[in-house]
Amino acid sequence: MPKTSGSAVSKPKVSRKNKKQGKLSTPEARREYQRRYYQLHKEKAKEYQRQYNLTHKKKARGGRGKASFVAPREVVRMTFNTSDIMHSPVEKTLKMLEKIINGERLFTM
Repeated sequence: MPKTSGSAVSKPKVSRKNKKQGKLSTPEARREYQRRYYQLHKEKAKEYQRQYNLTHKKKARGGRGKASFVAPREVVRMTFNTSDIMHSPVEKTLKMLEKIINGERLFTM
């Protein structure tokens, strides 16, 4: 029996959409990756934020408009590192070393 193109039993056509169902476009893939990363690291980020808020004072608010005063942040920094000491003038380096020796500040490598 010869086969004809219009036979009753034919395979259903597979569209490209169904073929690439698992693939995402680049922006969609990026969004999905960021969503998963956020979900995985959410607790770590919250803990980091808590620690940051404990060690950094918030900037004082002075109201609105020209009458408001500018209130700079308090320095909460507790450490000096090698770069601080190497790149500062001699007088400032002396003060840094005195603070480290007196225990007012910590030294980190």
